[in-house]
Amino acid sequence: MNNSSKNTLEIILKGRLEEIHHLATALDLFCNDAGLDDLIKNQVNLILEELYTNTANYGFQGITNGQVSITLSVIDGQLDIIYQDNGIEFNPLEMEAPDLQLSIDDRPIGGLGVYFVKALTDQIEYSRVGEFNLLKMQKSLCSLC
Repeated sequence: MNNSSKNTLEIILKGRLEEIHHLATALDLFCNDAGLDDLIKNQVNLILEELYTNTANYGFQGITNGQVSITLSVIDGQLDIIYQDNGIEFNPLEMEAPDLQLSIDDRPIGGLGVYFVKALTDQIEYSRVGEFNLLKMQKSLCSLC
């Protein structure tokens, strides 16, 4: 399901990797309608692609009715992103930052996507609400701030 207005996008996905193109298409239309530039669009696409891919690959193991709900809102020069899933409890903010000084061969697999999510948002918070993981993120749209 995809509900959107010029400044708000709500999309619900079943948490399967093959649905990622629905997310990318909805995000592209939303960013264009909201007048967001390509840099912001690419950054938000990376954030949501990383979160969604991790949820689909790891968060729904043993869960048959997986669901991911994403809401984006542009309010007063800021993009609010709410990412919610009913997957296994997981707080990505507790992950250690990867050691970027190590070579690719020496660096352990994992953690880089969460690193990008943290780096590309101005504020991020996690909570577990009932059976849902909830990430609330904010990204400034003001290039001169």
